[in-house]
Amino acid sequence: MPGQRARPLAAAVASRTPSCAVAVAVDHLIDGIVRAARRRPLFDWAAAPALDLVRADIERLLPHRDPFLLVDRITQLDLAALTIAGRRRIDPADPVFRGHFPDDPVYPGVLQLEMMGQLGLCLFGLASAAGRARAKQASGSLSVRALKIHHALYLAPVGPGDELLILAKIIDWNDYTGICAGQLVRDGVICSFGIMEVYFVGA
Repeated sequence: MPGQRARPLAAAVASRTPSCAVAVAVDHLIDGIVRAARRRPLFDWAAAPALDLVRADIERLLPHRDPFLLVDRITQLDLAALTIAGRRRIDPADPVFRGHFPDDPVYPGVLQLEMMGQLGLCLFGLASAAGRARAKQASGSLSVRALKIHHALYLAPVGPGDELLILAKIIDWNDYTGICAGQLVRDGVICSFGIMEVYFVGA
């Protein structure tokens, strides 16, 4: 991605600390986020600056398209804190429910992680596009590959018709990889949580 990237943890220590120590610091940070994310949202999303990006805008940030574009709207963005909030309605007619599972429809956990990851990619893209002032003009989707799922936790089932709040927060970011945490929240209940790492292709 063009421009200088923010590195919320590693940048403060990487220039004078061996890379293994940076990795340990990131691991400790992840452990703390995992403990907290079971009980409360990743951040105070309601206090974050409001934004209104719809699917047409999101398609300028992501390469995904229907039926695999899983973010309906972006509603908050805080580039200083590297956090973002979005929305997704689970369509009762989604064909996934015909097989997962008949008479007991549950939205698959892997797609919940994908939803969080897509919003996280939007955050990486917006941060590299000089932020909120240029959000409507941001173009050129990121090219990434999944590297690792650091953590995944499912606390409440997601089903047909659910209106979900999606939260994502960048944990660490350098010129080659990025790590973000994500949550799905329904009516104040944390349904799932994940921490994912990607590699930026062409970096």
